[in-house]
Amino acid sequence: MDGRYWYRFVASIVLTTLGALIVFILLYPVLFALLSSLVRGQMIVTDISQIAKAGLSLEHYVKAISDPRFINDTLLSLLVAFINIIFALVVITPAAYAFSRFRFPGRDTLLVAYLVMNQVGGGFGVAAVIALYVMLLKLNQLGLPVIGNPVVLAAIYTAGAVPFQTWMVKNYLDALPREIDESAFIDGANWRQIIFDVVLPASRPTMVVIALFAFMGAWGEFIIANFLRVETLAAYVYATATGQTIFWSDFAARTLLFAIPIIAIYVFTQKYIGEAMRYGAGKI
Repeated sequence: MDGRYWYRFVASIVLTTLGALIVFILLYPVLFALLSSLVRGQMIVTDISQIAKAGLSLEHYVKAISDPRFINDTLLSLLVAFINIIFALVVITPAAYAFSRFRFPGRDTLLVAYLVMNQVGGGFGVAAVIALYVMLLKLNQLGLPVIGNPVVLAAIYTAGAVPFQTWMVKNYLDALPREIDESAFIDGANWRQIIFDVVLPASRPTMVVIALFAFMGAWGEFIIANFLRVETLAAYVYATATGQTIFWSDFAARTLLFAIPIIAIYVFTQKYIGEAMRYGAGKI
């Protein structure tokens, strides 16, 4: 009994130390980014002694939140993210329901194609982005206002998320009893009511995860946003780090402010994320 107790005691100390070390490694660059955003002047903090010489200040944060361009780009990013969430829920939920509940010709082939498209990246992904840009330029030349249009940008984000999120929601719906649908159908509900009034409320955790992924995808992406000339906050923050003269402390402050919404969303949706993953939303 004593041997087992000491074994568990030592194991807990080792695992706790290992966990603390991993957290420290992950937060180490964030710490120096935070210090760079707080130091007076413009510099990348590489040594704590630099703080003692220069001093600390909130001037870079004040400068960021008082910049009209930063505020406008933040509002535009929120608009694109919320449009992306609406598109994702409207498009992905019925598609996942069809894959989960019906058997139709080509179903398995489409599921495999979705899985393959979800895993494809690298050079093919870059080529696809270039082809997309050329297509959008052609459409814009034909008179369709796609360049500079935040709604088109959100639609592109939704299209890119369809394979992964359809698989995710399908796995969750597979775990829901079919009796829920059948009872609603017997009561006279149509397919729209079954999907959006019955299945969707019963799938609240995975809907929250869809919204989270849609928000993150729209909030953090800047390559396609640059192509479409939609100046989201991510595109603006990226642009401030690519010029000949880079104000590193201002850039660090903008970057940390940019990360706050994602951190807040994760904190407030942990319950739903855990429940969705536990019931199979993450089994792909």
